[in-house]
Amino acid sequence: MILVHGAGASYVVWVEQIREFSATHRLIVPDLSGHGLSESYSEDITIDGDYACELAALVEHLDLKGFVLVGHSMGGGVVMAYTLNKEFRPPRGLVLVDTSSNLDLSRLAVGLAIETIENYLNRFRKVVVRDHSPVYDIKGSEIHHRKITPRLIKRDLKACDDFDVTDRLSDIDVPTFVLVGEDDDIIPPYVALGLEKALPRADIAVVRGADHSPMIEQPAEFNRLLREFFDWLEKGA
Repeated sequence: MILVHGAGASYVVWVEQIREFSATHRLIVPDLSGHGLSESYSEDITIDGDYACELAALVEHLDLKGFVLVGHSMGGGVVMAYTLNKEFRPPRGLVLVDTSSNLDLSRLAVGLAIETIENYLNRFRKVVVRDHSPVYDIKGSEIHHRKITPRLIKRDLKACDDFDVTDRLSDIDVPTFVLVGEDDDIIPPYVALGLEKALPRADIAVVRGADHSPMIEQPAEFNRLLREFFDWLEKGA
């Protein structure tokens, strides 16, 4: 299982999945270039031409076969772009988390603003009630990382603006699980439903009580759904 984070984030967003699945699955949780613990990055980058190639280099270096790609938000774009490149080793399955085949921010700007405000308000509420849960810690780390790396965020958002594989979705012919938070303002459930309908071999689940990051906000339910998909794949899907 390769877990790919979203714009401006890092491997930290997958902490609850690492805890849940490390005993039963081999997990590979990279930081894309310039993120988290990875090395410095160029000023201009694309999802399909750069990030997908980074992922392909990792797959080749580790000589992976029969792997599942899990991508959140921009990371969903990365794994779709990877799968569409026929020169790369094909994954056994895809999990697309709160993502879209078209990440143009002119369409998402209002949702991004709402989500950002909600993140800070939720963090403030948890400070008031002294709730230092794993969700609080991960969200706090994610927000802090984005605040101190504005150039990286700007670069990622530009890469998202240039990403649109909507016309090529019929070429993604692997089992795909689309997951979306019920209250996501960035990628609303109706966008995820359109993605699921356009993919040849896809199913969808809505995670109740979650916003744009269900793997953080509702980890127990997210992990249950993820394990069901893996079990289904392992039975010969």
